Amino acid sequence: MIGYVKLLAFSVLLASGQVAFKYAAVDVKARYDTVGVWAVLSWPLFAALSIYAVATAIWVWILMDTPLSKAYPFALLGAVLVPVASVLLFGEKLSFTYPVGLLLVCLGVYLCVR
Repeated sequence: MIGYVKLLAFSVLLASGQVAFKYAAVDVKARYDTVGVWAVLSWPLFAALSIYAVATAIWVWILMDTPLSKAYPFALLGAVLVPVASVLLFGEKLSFTYPVGLLLVCLGVYLCVR
């Protein structure tokens, strides 16, 4: 059970990192004209990198006990979590076929880890 908790935590952190990178991109773009290349020194970018650092540590912890072939499909859960976050947080639109594709990804993950 703890293995699945770690895998889920990793997936959520990975998706959270992607959302944080989007916030960083918005922040850097807004400040680029005034501070130039120094705009990359932003708190959202630091947060995104920090989230990825924690996710990487958890990934290594997971791989100490879990075969890579069984663990890796959980990284694909970001394909579900990130688009949902993009709609909720950034108001992005998804095509009608996108949920069908996500369902197929989830089915593939299920088939890989069962």
